[in-house]
Amino acid sequence: MFTPHQTRWLLTVVCLLAAAVGANCSGDTSKSNSDGDTDADSDTDSDTDSDTDSDGDTDNDSDGDTDGDSDTDGDSDTDGDSDTDGDSDSDTDTATDTDMDSDSDTVTNNTACVGNDWPTADPTKNGPFEVISEKGVGPLAGYVPDPVYGNEQQRFNIYRPADMERSGYCHPILVWANGHGDNPEQNPPACIVDAATNTWCGTYPMLMAQLASHGFIVIASLSTTTSRGDPLPTIVGLDWLLEQAEDSASPYYHRLDTSKIGALGHSEGGMSTCRAAADPRISAIATICGSSAISGLHSPALFFCGGRDTVAKCDGIKDIFSSVQDQPAIFINNLAADHGGWLGQNGPEGPTIFGVTAWFRAHLMGDTENRERFYGSCTFCSDNRVEVERNSLMTQ
Repeated sequence: MFTPHQTRWLLTVVCLLAAAVGANCSGDTSKSNSDGDTDADSDTDSDTDSDTDSDGDTDNDSDGDTDGDSDTDGDSDTDGDSDTDGDSDSDTDTATDTDMDSDSDTVTNNTACVGNDWPTADPTKNGPFEVISEKGVGPLAGYVPDPVYGNEQQRFNIYRPADMERSGYCHPILVWANGHGDNPEQNPPACIVDAATNTWCGTYPMLMAQLASHGFIVIASLSTTTSRGDPLPTIVGLDWLLEQAEDSASPYYHRLDTSKIGALGHSEGGMSTCRAAADPRISAIATICGSSAISGLHSPALFFCGGRDTVAKCDGIKDIFSSVQDQPAIFINNLAADHGGWLGQNGPEGPTIFGVTAWFRAHLMGDTENRERFYGSCTFCSDNRVEVERNSLMTQ
């Protein structure tokens, strides 16, 4: 005899097979997957666009997305984004104790961790946790040839609190996606930051440390083209980390809140985040200076742009924000930032860095004080460094 969970799984497989031949076993309408990406003029296209930044460099962007590379000086090197639909249309997940409903395509993550409620914290400061990193862990993942590493697939870095065992909390997960040609930190000899040669690979260590210091477990792919691959490299990393949460030999064993997972990324990583947004395990997303058309979004969404960004212009990102009607969504223009300049705005006090910290504290830690920065009276809306627009679900 089958257990109820096995029975639901078998019914799901039968339904998927029936759908493949045109039958309808449950009366549900089939999902349509869209990975049409939107350029800065909000046109949806699948032909190759050639976008030129303010320095005359050309982006060969096969999707026409509102992205570029993650150069901190705003330069956009040549990139080649793909129409590959990542893992966002996958209905079968490897999350711990996951139950799949064949009628609703929804997944509930049941965490085995037991911990204290999270207190509030100031997102403009470093959090209370000492941070460590684990480098080159997990499975190989990512599209090859990689812009930086060539035909060598890469693994993952993890940034986390040093002492999870005695922290007293269940730590939420953040899945980070790099901009094109970039990494969470330098990884010599191939990935370095060198202003003299206009090389900008490894530009995000401060952001990784900031998020981990607030208690998040940040898993960051070392792929430098995170919007490509099926499944996306970020989803491969998430699958592996959730397996670790149930491995008694792992430091993550019953230390993670697997019901609270956020996804965020910069530039091409913003595109990757949009493509992963349909994954039913994800509880909230944030994109920074990059986005693409979203299909199957089921969680709150934050869209940052840079007011001086000539690579991923605010108008295109705002169009993506405006398309979100059935989930809470907020669009924030960091007026003084260019494509990568948000990384150098006074550390965690900068609008983008403290904004994403507060956003994920609100949605993954139940931090009601930080929730007020975005919802209702919206204290962030009065910050003169930004311009904010919200949909109606954010004003309630």
